[in-house]
Amino acid sequence: MPNAPVEPRAHPHAAGNSNGLIERSWQRCRVEHASQLDAEPLGMARGELHDLLACQSSLLDAAQPEMEQLASLVNQAASVVLLADAHGVILRSEGSAEFLARAERVALRPGVDWSETHRGTNAIGTALVEGAPVRVQGAEHYLRTNRILSCNGAPIRSGRGELLGVLDISYDANTVHAYALGLAQMAARQVGNRLLRARSGQHRLVLQRNPNLLDTAERGVLLIEDGHVVGANEAAIGLLRTSWRELLDRPLLRFLQDWQGLRDTPGLMRTVDGERVYGALHRDGAETGARPMAPARSTGRATARAPAVPAPSMRPALPALPPALQREFSRSVRVLDAGLSTMLLGETGVGKEVYARHLHQASRWHHGPFVAVNCTALPETLIEAELFGYESGAFTGARRGGSRGLLREAHGGVLFLDEIGDMPLGLQARLLRVLQERVVQPLGAGGPVPVDFAVVCATHRDIEQCIAAGSFRADLFYRLQDFRIDLPPLRARDDLRGFIQDEFASLLPAPGQARLAAETLDELAAHPWPGNYRQLRAVLRTLALFAPDHGAVLPAHLPATLRTTAGRPLALREPTAARAAPRLDSLREQAVERCLREAGGNVSRAARALGVHRSTLYRYLERRDER
Repeated sequence: MPNAPVEPRAHPHAAGNSNGLIERSWQRCRVEHASQLDAEPLGMARGELHDLLACQSSLLDAAQPEMEQLASLVNQAASVVLLADAHGVILRSEGSAEFLARAERVALRPGVDWSETHRGTNAIGTALVEGAPVRVQGAEHYLRTNRILSCNGAPIRSGRGELLGVLDISYDANTVHAYALGLAQMAARQVGNRLLRARSGQHRLVLQRNPNLLDTAERGVLLIEDGHVVGANEAAIGLLRTSWRELLDRPLLRFLQDWQGLRDTPGLMRTVDGERVYGALHRDGAETGARPMAPARSTGRATARAPAVPAPSMRPALPALPPALQREFSRSVRVLDAGLSTMLLGETGVGKEVYARHLHQASRWHHGPFVAVNCTALPETLIEAELFGYESGAFTGARRGGSRGLLREAHGGVLFLDEIGDMPLGLQARLLRVLQERVVQPLGAGGPVPVDFAVVCATHRDIEQCIAAGSFRADLFYRLQDFRIDLPPLRARDDLRGFIQDEFASLLPAPGQARLAAETLDELAAHPWPGNYRQLRAVLRTLALFAPDHGAVLPAHLPATLRTTAGRPLALREPTAARAAPRLDSLREQAVERCLREAGGNVSRAARALGVHRSTLYRYLERRDER
């Protein structure tokens, strides 16, 4: 067996790995991965790889400038630059044509899974497991066939601290490039910075101890919403001497004093420990004076109908689609590219907006905006103004200068109409006219404004029943459902147990800090999850927060509603005469009131915990006060 792993004479060790990363990896390969290691992987079929690249378009676009720059630096050194996703599958390679040909012999190419589980100790797979940069030199690779390589991998993280992938520089094992790991780390940080983007309603705070570094890749970046930190890069985590777990969704005042007085020019702040730092606050993501990032190379899918933008489309990384949906995803993209409307159907929490965002990023509209409109969250008295826009003075309380409206904001991109089944009848007629004529008539304006966008809508309701009841227009339904996609509930996943394990692991502050006991996993997999992914993630976040260090999460740690009696989940037990099942609206009210209490009456914080828009919560409070 020429490719079988061979134990080294001494423990593998290399510069930069003195903390035992290689030793731990070899131990995992001997004990956990032995039956799955594959010295001669086949890789993905072309169609499967194409679908994966479409799903990972935001990561590919953000990494492209760094990969091209790195490739130009290392090309003469007979090296290659690789980008892999969070599962270790190589997405793209750049660099020396000569070494790329040699790398083919060990399957170092797009479409091949280089996770540690399948390829043993290697820079891509081990960096993902350890969540840290790693160099694997020659004989340190667990599989003999890979020992012709020297690899340097640095993880790419999202603004929430989640692992998105790895940037790797590889070359011949007989060569030593001491700078390679540092280059990979710098590039990975820049990719993460590019993906970290402020959205409407969020402020972007940049900080550094040296004010001259505020417009460089070394600056810390924080995204702030309602005074709370909702995103951060690694540099900010280091500057504030904290962790994503301690920082995210906490008031920024816990970490920085006087940040609210900052402007978009550098100013002095102090941390809660009294350290001096300089920062600049760019409100609602409008960052002026900062060095622009290099534009990402176009994928070639854009057309004249979807205008390009000068800066890269720095969108947040998305959760991977379930395998069953990935197989049909390319057809959905073709539908959107052809100008047809798409309707997403499924229970609450199945990920309809996530699927819509995947469609946006993979379609020809990816350079334009993604505008999500929750038809149940818009204030009923202002819904027309919010959608169609208005001119200054169009009505009492109108904003000076008017408003473009959400439909015009979507021009050149994708308009996502969530909970379309709850749109008022009168508004349905106006929306149908917009979709047919592609013009918008703002309130108080003299003439129509042309618009062009792709349409994706979603609902958990049975629209055909709504049509029969007279609450939804049949002509609008037929205009919106050119292509229908049924999103299956979480409980229907074939890989549910593995998915729950992976999700729990991704929420831990450090890899391997805790695990789900087998009995706990049984309980979670048996639950019907009426709230689907949203409900599961909320439960797992709580379990991860209180998980015992290096211990097992036991069934006793689960919320009471998830524990079973006689092997059946409480949610499925029939009500008895002594204890009738509570009404759904009663449960909803209890959840809202509990979140309001825990948030100290702060509506914005309670809405964020519930996963709803603030206006939805305000409407609930108004109805409660009227009772």
